[in-house]
Parts: sequence; C-alpha cells; structure tokens
Amino acid sequence: MPGAELALLPAPDTYGPFGYGPWWVLGVAMLLAVALAYGLAWAWTRPRGILEPPPPPPVPIDVRSVKEKYLGMIDEVAAEHAAGELDARGLAQRLSLVLRFFAHESTGVVAEVMTLRDLGEADLPTVRGAVEQYYPSSFRRAARHDPESAVDAARRVVSTWM
Repeated sequence: MPGAELALLPAPDTYGPFGYGPWWVLGVAMLLAVALAYGLAWAWTRPRGILEPPPPPPVPIDVRSVKEKYLGMIDEVAAEHAAGELDARGLAQRLSLVLRFFAHESTGVVAEVMTLRDLGEADLPTVRGAVEQYYPSSFRRAARHDPESAVDAARRVVSTWM
C-alpha cells in the first residue's frame, strides 16, 4: 500500500525539541519555578502543630436549680449518716465530694480533682474553707468532729453561693 509508507514518514514542517535551541530549557525551568513557588507557599502557610477546636461558648447556668440539686444531695448524705449508713469519715468524704462537684457545675473549674491548695488558688475560698474542715475526718480514722456542723457548713456554702 502506497499510503502506509507515507504515514510512517514525519511531516516535513515539524521539528524536534532540540530544534528550538536553549529556550525549551527556560520554559521547563519556569514551570518548575512556578511549581516550587506553590509548594513553598503551601509549606509556609499551613498550620503548625496540633489544631485544637475553640472552646464551646459558655452555657448560662441556672444557679437556683443547681443550688436546689446540691442542697438535696447534702440532705441525702445527712440522712444516710443519720441512718447509720455512713460513719464520720464517710460523711466528711461525701460532703467534700458534693461541694467539689457543686463548684465544678457552678463555675466550670475542675474542683473535684484539686488539692486544698489548688482550691484556694482557684478562687473558691468558701469551698476551700468547708473542705478544709473535712480533711481531718477524711484522712484519719479516729478523727472526731461534729456531723451537724459539717452538714451545716456544706449547706452554708451552697446556699450563699453567688
């Protein structure tokens, strides 16, 4: 076939890349420079480190209902002590925990895991004062204290809050 031989021959007006001289090298260098610029822009502007989401907006707290809830809890602890289910040590520990959770729910401060010093530094002086009263009974088996004054101190902290 005579037409098949013509298809294999290159067209007389096309030139290979080396026929353009050194300009093709400049074009490739410019393409590489643009790609490098995009790569550097991405590397320079990407966020560094671990991203943390912003904290959620503060939820308004209904202080009255929180107070009622924790006064009810204090009454439950006092009733358990009066029924003989809690000894003096258990009463002190439970009241301390109730006050710590109350402070956490009222302010957002993680008071349930704080030491006595941390409570003072966290600007929770009333909670610190009551919890300080419970420390001897919480950590010593033979400590004696007045259960009524312990319950009254917890009620006073919750009822006089904000």
